[in-house]
Order: sequence, then C-alpha cells, then structure tokens
Amino acid sequence: MPSATASSADTGNGSARNRSHNQGNQERKYTAEQKAAVLRIRKCAPTAFYEILDLETVKKTCTDSEIKKAYRKQSLLTHPDKNGHEHADEAFKMVSRAFGVLGDKEKREKFDRFGTDPDSRFESARAQNPFNGFASRQAGGGAPAGNPFGGGNMWEDEISPEEMFQRFFGGAFGGPFGGFDTGPQFVFNIGGNRGFRVHQMGGAGPRRRPREQAANGQRQETSGWDTLMSLLPIIFLFLFPLLTSLFSSGDSQPSVPNMVFDEARPPYTLHRTTAKFGVNYYVNPKDIAGWTDHKLKTLDLQGDSTFMRVLRARCESELNTKQDLADQAQGWFFQDPERMRLAKEYPLPSCNRLEKMGIRR
Repeated sequence: MPSATASSADTGNGSARNRSHNQGNQERKYTAEQKAAVLRIRKCAPTAFYEILDLETVKKTCTDSEIKKAYRKQSLLTHPDKNGHEHADEAFKMVSRAFGVLGDKEKREKFDRFGTDPDSRFESARAQNPFNGFASRQAGGGAPAGNPFGGGNMWEDEISPEEMFQRFFGGAFGGPFGGFDTGPQFVFNIGGNRGFRVHQMGGAGPRRRPREQAANGQRQETSGWDTLMSLLPIIFLFLFPLLTSLFSSGDSQPSVPNMVFDEARPPYTLHRTTAKFGVNYYVNPKDIAGWTDHKLKTLDLQGDSTFMRVLRARCESELNTKQDLADQAQGWFFQDPERMRLAKEYPLPSCNRLEKMGIRR
C-alpha cells in the first residue's frame, strides 16, 4: 500500500505537471443556477435560437424588448468571467449567436421563415429556390421592432460574443451591472467554417499572440509605404493618359483621319487608294494637309486594315439579318415557305466581297 508520503508526492507532481494546463481555471466557482443554465443551453441545437434564450414557449409572440431581456439574463448567467463552469464559454457563445440572429430584424424574419441559420452559406440559395415553399417550415412570429441598439444594422459585420456583450451593457463590462474585467483571461475561437478568430474574455481588448504583436509593430512602421505601393497602379492608371496627351498635344490632328470607301461623300473628297487591296477611299483634305509622302504611304497601309474592319462589320450585320429572317420564317408550328425563301435569297454583298478578296470573315 503506498505511503501517505508517496501519495502526497504523486499528488504534488501531478499538480506541477498540470499547473500549466489549469491556469485561469483555478478557484473558479459557479452557482447552481449558473450550472443549470450552462447545461440547459448546451443541450439545445446550435440553431435553436429561441430555445437557447429560453423563449421557446413565446417565440411566436415575443417582442424585441423581451428578446433583449432574455439575452441580458442568459449572458450574465453564462459569461465566463462570472461563471466558472468548464462549458460556460461555449454556452455564452451560443447565447450571443442566438441574440445576434433574433436581435436583428432581417435575420429574425429569415429564421422564422426558413428555420435555418440566416448566415449559412447555403441560405441565400435556399431562399431563392422557387420550390422552397413546399418544404420550408413556417415558424411564424410577430414582426420585431428592428435593431435593439438603434441606428443602422449592428450585425452587418461579424462581431465576437465579447464585443456584443460590451455593446449591450456599455463599456468594458461596465454600466449598471458593474465592472468585472479583472477576472481570468479566456481565449476562444468563433466563426465555425467561415474562419478562425481569437478573442479575449475579461479584458478591454483582444489578446494577441507574441508573434502577432511583433508582426503588428512591423506593419505599423511600414504602413505608409505599403499604402503608397498599393496606390501605385491607380496613380499610374490616371497619370499615363495625362502624360500621353501632354506629349502629343503639339499635334492636334488625329493619328488616323476618318475615311470613306468606294465613293466620295463630302467633306471626304480627296481620293487615295489602299496599299495592299487597291480599294478606293476618300479623306477630308484638311485632315492631311501638309503630310509628308511617308505619312501618306502609312495612311494607305492603315486604309487596308480600316477597310477590312468595316467590311467585316457589314458582313456580320448582313448575316445577322439573314438569320433573323430565317427564325421568323420558322413560325410556332409550321414553316412559312415564302419567308424562308426570302431569308435564303437575302443578299450578302459584303460577305461575298470578302470571299473574292480572299479575306476570312
């Protein structure tokens, strides 16, 4: 049989081994009411928001003030700085999540209608399903009175349970419920599949890991330079056209003057011929006044590319018109032979010209 000394030694060693794991949980107590609240909430389904706030029996008629009153009661019962139960932080997060939905007018309406978490990634697809009405569970309920905190929607951005608690009671656990920010510190994560976040329970601000603190200091030192680097593409986007216009401001004439093909149309009366295809084209004499022979030869080359672009656009328009005529000839039940004949015989002069010149459409 082990001696009392050996048992005491084992106990001491066990305490030494486990001391690092139990720091923050020593001397933490809770009342019977606090324990009952934690156990009741943890038995609820994650999306049983009315049941979590103990409003299941009045969920169809409860008002916004009743929801706030229920959150006030349950959050004070389960807050880890007041409740030393090992599952208090989990229950507190469930209470905060329930209030985050039921305390928001739009989210509560969605929850009452579909019975699912309105922030679920599949909720929007489910809400837009035209057959959803056959399977959705109507939870009913009166229309709540909107944001309990007044002003805009406080749930537009995801907030932690701790931030929600501070906003509700005002200050860092202050207000009429007294300050109790000197309790043990807790680090927990929320967000589920949508991410991992670390928050501090019992302090005025989030507790950061040492690595994050060092990185945060470095980011603060280089924040100005990083901001400038991130703005460089936008600055370049605006400055480049401005510089281009400044350097080209000495030449007010367009690089490629307007031109028409095959026949003159005032003011495009000066005749020239494209370099490759020998197509007749006409320009405004004022647009090329004083041009050198080299610039005029370059213009003839550009005339070929402009002509092909214009001819292809006309061909595409002709093909679209022909297809429209054919579609109209189909009718609802029977084909109209006369209309189909007109569609098949619809002329395609631009497309035919491209084929004769050996140019692909």
